[in-house]
Amino acid sequence: MRTSSRQGEEAKSVSQAANHVVCAVDSDMSYALSILLSSLATTRQMPFHVTVGYLDDALPGSEQEFLKAICKELQIQVDFLPLEARKSFISQGHISPTTFAKFLLADAIQGAHLWLDADAIALPGWDGIFRSIYRASPQEGLIVAARGKSLEGRGIGTRSLAFNAGILGFPKGMRRDWENPLASLDMVDTQEQFLFNQLYAHTAITVSEKFNLLTYRVDSLDPHDMPYIIHYAGAHKPWHLRRDMSQSCMGHRCPWSAWFEAEEELFHRLRDTSLVGDLKARQDKALITGRVKLRRDHSGYNFLRLLTGLGLLAPIVVNLLTLLKQWFPRGTHPIH
Repeated sequence: MRTSSRQGEEAKSVSQAANHVVCAVDSDMSYALSILLSSLATTRQMPFHVTVGYLDDALPGSEQEFLKAICKELQIQVDFLPLEARKSFISQGHISPTTFAKFLLADAIQGAHLWLDADAIALPGWDGIFRSIYRASPQEGLIVAARGKSLEGRGIGTRSLAFNAGILGFPKGMRRDWENPLASLDMVDTQEQFLFNQLYAHTAITVSEKFNLLTYRVDSLDPHDMPYIIHYAGAHKPWHLRRDMSQSCMGHRCPWSAWFEAEEELFHRLRDTSLVGDLKARQDKALITGRVKLRRDHSGYNFLRLLTGLGLLAPIVVNLLTLLKQWFPRGTHPIH
């Protein structure tokens, strides 16, 4: 049996309403999920409901209650599904074992659904992907977004993979066995993403890259051709940037600007409720989630942590570094 009895019982309570969105988080990502949920609710064109999975005790009751309260304010139907972690669910760089939860959730929820990584933001048109999900067959197995051009020389890993596994559409039906392949898989970058490509790349249906636009693939966003879902892949995330510096990003419409706008929208919506204090506390905590590591793919995160630690000196440092901005990737920090 591919799911535990506990998971099976919990899965029975999942609503069968149309447009099912599925994700998984731990306590470090509950704030990011609250912003994603707000963006989904604000831009939806059709009703949807959400299942939030979590491994073992990675999402304490207090965080579940916080997310339930957020969903109540946003008028989103939500349920929570506890999942049993496996030894094969490993941490890699900034990627936590929770990313493997999508395998367990897909087994437990065999109805059609959309998986979203929590480090994403939804824009108008995001729920259009459900049309492709409902048309897909179990034989095709998966809906994936097209991948942009390779970024040779930019230090971006997994360039050879056919698709990014952060946004996935699962059609109704049985899932492919992943446990045996994972048990025998050699160590590679992003184990779960590699495995999804191994299992589904040869049959998956591909939709527009606009359904999973990776922020390191664009210099700026075209206001006349906006994506439907922006995925903030990589170690450094919008919530790691000091908010007194986010206006620079928003001013030139960097890829992070849509996330900050969704954050502002949620704070505005909750301004007269007791939840705004809980939201602010989690915003402060999220600023320093993650770990400093001496790796190239963590350089952006390390820079943002440095800015947080510099206090009042940070704006001066940013102004000086602006002189060297042609050597920095655009749109991912305040020097652009």
